[in-house]
Amino acid sequence: MEFTTLLTTARAHAGGRIEARRSDGEDIAVGFADFIDSAERLAGRLRAAGLVRGMQIGLQAPNVYEYLVWDLAAVALGAVLQAVPEDLPADKVAGLVEKRDVALWVYEKAENFAGVANAVPLAAALDGSTLPLDAAAAALADADLHSRVYSSGSSGYLKGLNISRRGTEVLVSDFVAAFGLCASDSHLIFLPLSNYQQRLSVYGCLWSGASFKLVRHTAVFQELGRYKPSFIVAPPAIYENIYAQYGRGPDAKDKLNAFLGGNIRFMITGMAPIRGAILTAFNQLGLRLLEAYGVTETGMIAWNTPRNQRIGSVGLPIHPEQLHFTPESEIVIRRPHPLSKGYFDSSESDSSNTFLADGAIATGDIGALDADGYLSLSGRKKEIIVTSGGTKFHPEEIERSLASIEVVRHAVVLMSRNDNRLVAVLVVPDSKDAAATRLVDDGVQAINAAAPSYKSIHRRVLTETLPSIENGMLTRNLKYDRKGVYRLFQAEIEQQG
Repeated sequence: MEFTTLLTTARAHAGGRIEARRSDGEDIAVGFADFIDSAERLAGRLRAAGLVRGMQIGLQAPNVYEYLVWDLAAVALGAVLQAVPEDLPADKVAGLVEKRDVALWVYEKAENFAGVANAVPLAAALDGSTLPLDAAAAALADADLHSRVYSSGSSGYLKGLNISRRGTEVLVSDFVAAFGLCASDSHLIFLPLSNYQQRLSVYGCLWSGASFKLVRHTAVFQELGRYKPSFIVAPPAIYENIYAQYGRGPDAKDKLNAFLGGNIRFMITGMAPIRGAILTAFNQLGLRLLEAYGVTETGMIAWNTPRNQRIGSVGLPIHPEQLHFTPESEIVIRRPHPLSKGYFDSSESDSSNTFLADGAIATGDIGALDADGYLSLSGRKKEIIVTSGGTKFHPEEIERSLASIEVVRHAVVLMSRNDNRLVAVLVVPDSKDAAATRLVDDGVQAINAAAPSYKSIHRRVLTETLPSIENGMLTRNLKYDRKGVYRLFQAEIEQQG
């Protein structure tokens, strides 16, 4: 893919279609050519208002059609889209506005931009209204800078990343080639567009001619069967929930196929570990569920594909020569065009620990290659648990074992702050059922018996509460939020006995 020809290439795909909801609540379905026309008209208005290459457009919005129009208009102009998480509160947004480095702010929630002179609602993309640019906002000089995005990762606070045009082009090209994306494909996008992975999916569809539908994450289960996508990209929690509802019984294959729309060619999961049993179950039922691995700082690093898959691994490295390991087995990437060019808003230690002095990027993940070159992950460097005796291990090792217990849907292992003992928070449907409780206790006892004493689970907390962004158990990227899980169950985790 090349940004310089993306709009022209997309326009040429006569069968490509976008379905989405506009900011006024109305549904819209348009061909790629009409969509590109809208983006180019907006680009013309922005140019007439004084926007030039390198200027920033700030955007805080949910997954609606106008978001796509603003994004492609920025691409057409060589402007830099600063994608602000839609759930970022007003006081945090005010801090970004005060920097006065954004030429135009685009919003859904007017209250977040009260009194901001250079701000317009999302609908301004299509309605021809005045675009009040801040003429004092400077253009950024780096021609390779495509976007600015925010990632909380495992740090617990927002970090700003500069996204590379060339890094994006390489990654999208790799994805389209590896998975054979073409005009007969269709894709359902439901994670927030402020998460850059979703915009990568948009670019891949526009480049290959694959149609796509954009929805909010709360609508994904309703839209799968309705839209009938040929591929989706989702975190493990989505597949766990789908399998729990439809993956059991003699007619499981028919139920899953019907729920997913009956047109699935492949499904990708990543962002967090997934149980091997779930991967195996989907694949045995003829539904290709593939685990992949990447981080925003570098882009995708490894993936299983329809042609090369090994369950239990995150796949073959996309560019093996770019993958390296530290003596502590941390994965380090050295590539000519990484996805991110560095942080623009982070702590000095985060920056120096991630973007190394020699040009390499440290992922923070611990991994290893097997004899056939497949990459496996054992945990996050920052999430290593250190016992009182100084022994280190990854909680994911125990979580995978706990999640294999028949009735356990999710498992998070934490160390209690009051006694430094391991506690497992386990999501178990019907957790008050005596038979389910017995299965959990027998499973925990068997895991403890096979593990060294420092990995022994001292207490377990059973809950029927499914992890979600709203209850704090998941990050906005649908990864486990360990601090959030601890806060939610602190009384039980720290209970003596």
